[in-house]
Amino acid sequence: MKKKTVFLLACLMLSSLTANAQFGDVLRKAAQKAAQKTTEKLTDKAAEKAADAIEKELDKSKAQNTPAENSAEAEQATYASIMAQMPDLPTVQQLVNYKEAELNEQSLKLMVSPVTSFQTKLLGLSVQAVSLTTSSADSAQIVDAAYKNAQLATGLTREELDELAALPEDQQQAYLQAHYKQGTAEAALLQQAADASKYLEPIQPIIDRWETFNKTIDQLYSQTESQCKEIYKKYAGQLSKATGKDRNKTLIKYYSEIAPLMRTAVQQALKIRLNEQLPVAEEIEQQMAPIRAQHQDIISALLNYPQLTVSQYFTEPARLLDIPEYGE
Repeated sequence: MKKKTVFLLACLMLSSLTANAQFGDVLRKAAQKAAQKTTEKLTDKAAEKAADAIEKELDKSKAQNTPAENSAEAEQATYASIMAQMPDLPTVQQLVNYKEAELNEQSLKLMVSPVTSFQTKLLGLSVQAVSLTTSSADSAQIVDAAYKNAQLATGLTREELDELAALPEDQQQAYLQAHYKQGTAEAALLQQAADASKYLEPIQPIIDRWETFNKTIDQLYSQTESQCKEIYKKYAGQLSKATGKDRNKTLIKYYSEIAPLMRTAVQQALKIRLNEQLPVAEEIEQQMAPIRAQHQDIISALLNYPQLTVSQYFTEPARLLDIPEYGE
């Protein structure tokens, strides 16, 4: 693991303390800035309508993501209930229209696309799912857990993390370089893994069951990829010679053929994660929770299988927007 990545990971863990409260506003500002950039070439009226559409979607997302302490509905939310709110996948034609607009840089069509609306709703649900992890913990517990996670990732003490965060970036790099040369972090992680294995051994069979669903889904996508490769062969020659809009047209023809296959594969993967993998993840969590409570200084503090499952669940649809190309 690269030194800078490790430190950024620790900082990310620490910054997550305020992320839930601020995330909605951050998303709003980012989306508004993106809307402003992408509407520069549109007429004022069209740009205003596009921005209004995005604003409405963000308002819906913010309303759905009220903090648990201020919403009875949020207090009753579970990973399963949030996953069950996944909207229907965009149709094949909607996906094709979206990719065509994307390739041809048609900003207005992208903004009003049902695919864009789907992605916005998906983001809102993802934020809700993340919030469940800390909704039952007070601020002191969250801070403590974040520091423990950062310590596990870096092998540094809490005091060292505070000191490091206050240093200029060049000094951080020098500190980390010396730290990793000593092998302190690697030794700490190895020790944590050894300690964790003692407590996780009894539930390893359940974890293995959870992993089998990942393998099943990987096989599903592998089979779909094989089908896509066969279809790609029909267009490979044209794609290698075409440029600009001609190449875009060929890409869309190819994508129109593989999109139904990809959509079916994603649908099946979503069903597996929701109906089969999540119950096993919840079974693991029932066993993991007391271990985490009693031994917060071991690596199991980083593991939350329902959270892992829901994270994978909401990233599956991203595959729909890929146009895979293959070499010889």
